[in-house]
Amino acid sequence: MNKVIIRFLLLVPYITLLHGCSSLFYYPDNKNSFFDPKTAGYAPENIFFTDASQRKLHGWWFPAQKYPVKATVIFFHGNAENLTSHFLHLAWISQENYNFFIFDFPGFGRSEGKPTPQSCIESGHAAVDWVNKHKAGGKPIIIYGQSLGGIIALRTAIDKKSATNLKLVVADSTFDSFREIARVKLSHYWLTWLIQPLGYVLLSDRWAPRNLESLSPVPALVIHGQKDTTVEPIFGNRIFEKLAEPKTLWKIPDGIHTDVFSRHKYKYRTKFISFLEGLDKL
Repeated sequence: MNKVIIRFLLLVPYITLLHGCSSLFYYPDNKNSFFDPKTAGYAPENIFFTDASQRKLHGWWFPAQKYPVKATVIFFHGNAENLTSHFLHLAWISQENYNFFIFDFPGFGRSEGKPTPQSCIESGHAAVDWVNKHKAGGKPIIIYGQSLGGIIALRTAIDKKSATNLKLVVADSTFDSFREIARVKLSHYWLTWLIQPLGYVLLSDRWAPRNLESLSPVPALVIHGQKDTTVEPIFGNRIFEKLAEPKTLWKIPDGIHTDVFSRHKYKYRTKFISFLEGLDKL
């Protein structure tokens, strides 16, 4: 058999994966509960709300434990599993002067539907709208996106900026282009190196964030571990370069993927609270 034909046949599974981009990017779990917040001393309120497509979505509300309440952090979590395995990344902030809200995208956990770029953006819009209407109490909102949740959070922040008292946007271990991260991942292996351009042909950035500079004058914080092999540091640098001032970049020297608040002797938790207090003085 011709060598060219053999190589093409070997690439067919990868082309198929790219063409079904939703299955490539989303790995939800709607059957398992991975961690009980009570074992960590939390008792969140179960929240149910609907998005523009009338999907019923689920979230957890953690009220601030210190007063006065300064802001509400809305957490757009990363890929795989559901909020029961992601809430500990930031639930600790509710022990300070900040409310904390985490929700599941469609198809994750107890949220209805299936995850797609559009449905995830719609769920982000609905989460921000729900907090604004029911819990914010006029206080500012912080949108925090981590890993896959980051690209959704950035787009949501741009879309909702004018309708929200937005204090800060955080992009943690994330990327801003489905096409570009697919291309980079394909470039890592000799078998898929030749089909890198298909990342641009078969994937769409219609629901990715555009005009990141338009977030200004809302402050933005980009966090990226310099040893992250899941979403390489180049993506954090790319986001930071596109943002307009005021913007801040934290390069975590020994950081891997989404570990900024769970390792490093927790020093970045203190640094983050100090960073937020600095914003209050602006």
